[in-house]
Amino acid sequence: MKWINIFEKGIKSGLENDLRSDVDNRIFYSLEKNPYPDSLIITGDREKIIKNLFVSIDIDVSVILLVNQLIKNGIKIDGILSHHPTGKGLYSINEVICLQRENWLKAGIKETDAQKLYEKVYREEKLDTRGNYNSPENAADLLGIPLMCLHTPIDNIIQDFFEKLLKNKKELKIEDILEEIKEIPECKMASEKGDEPFIIKNPRAKSIGKYFIDMTGGVDPPDEIFKLLKKTGIDTIVGMHYNSDNINAITNSRLSAMICGHMACDSIGMNIFCDLLEKEGINIISGPGLYRYKRNEKN
Repeated sequence: MKWINIFEKGIKSGLENDLRSDVDNRIFYSLEKNPYPDSLIITGDREKIIKNLFVSIDIDVSVILLVNQLIKNGIKIDGILSHHPTGKGLYSINEVICLQRENWLKAGIKETDAQKLYEKVYREEKLDTRGNYNSPENAADLLGIPLMCLHTPIDNIIQDFFEKLLKNKKELKIEDILEEIKEIPECKMASEKGDEPFIIKNPRAKSIGKYFIDMTGGVDPPDEIFKLLKKTGIDTIVGMHYNSDNINAITNSRLSAMICGHMACDSIGMNIFCDLLEKEGINIISGPGLYRYKRNEKN
């Protein structure tokens, strides 16, 4: 499979799982107009044939050096796929926050409120992306190792996975949902390493109720969004991770929350995509952060 074809398959998978209702009209995108600016080919010949792909959740220079050493040790690796963005992809992460706005609108938040918070987060993230995020690109380029990142497309897959998992389960207790999530293979593997999913429960909550899946959109949401979600009737937030300010805001808004785990959730999305690549004959080598589980073998 060509390097460019892996990228195109990633973008198409993101579009097919995009929460925006108009996305079907944009399945056939052009590479000149990437719908997910935080996902791109960082280095490497687009026409290169890839047979052995090293897949990592995170990417930094140490991972590049690890791959280079593995190659020296005789392990066949033709390229690196990272989930989290780097370089231009990370500098452009604010361009995908619009998915959060669309998700808020779907939950019933007023358009003026959603737009105001979107602009706030967009501005803050734009100001925050001023560091040196090009080191992995420099290292991969110097060592001649193709590097690609697929961020929002994978997060879209995760969003869809949890939407389907929780469909028609709003009457269940949040503790029952937690036990079900703990049985997801990636969550089980993460739990064995000490990274368990957990809940923040509103003491008055009798069930998960009306829930809001928050798995895509690039960055942590603004604290103000939780009170607005509560006003729309949301009872429970389901996300992969939140910062401490977010968690305080969730508690103060009298919401319940299901925190499913960052590496576990990212692994779910990556595994679903890797299964697609395996069907194309690509061998997957698991890298840092990836809890590899092959659903192809189970179905």
